[in-house]
Amino acid sequence: MSFPDTLTAHAEVCGDLYELMLAENRLLKASAHALEEPFLNRKRAMLVSLTNSLEKVRISARLRASTTPEMRAAMEKVQQIILKTLLLDRENEQLLLKTTLHPRIGSSASAPAPALHQVQRAYSQFS
Repeated sequence: MSFPDTLTAHAEVCGDLYELMLAENRLLKASAHALEEPFLNRKRAMLVSLTNSLEKVRISARLRASTTPEMRAAMEKVQQIILKTLLLDRENEQLLLKTTLHPRIGSSASAPAPALHQVQRAYSQFS
């Protein structure tokens, strides 16, 4: 497979990953629960696909003779998809963090506020 063809195939894999990340984003926004196992399995399968595609790009890049404008455009397209995916992943991480920490924070019992005389006594020790 030629380098431009490999880049095109890699762009498709990256696009599929972006679509999966969009689906994850929608799920996290719509639900207050963590992601379910079937969705996580889809993410794992996509990771394997991305790893294989990236390895093909590396091999093909070593064999290419020079960079043409067509190749440069394909590389920029892949870079743009990757950057969009990274930004979306960051947002998903924040949503996931809120989803997983929110129930714990709400359920933990906080210490009662100190009484006025306790505060006055503490301040009087240092004045």
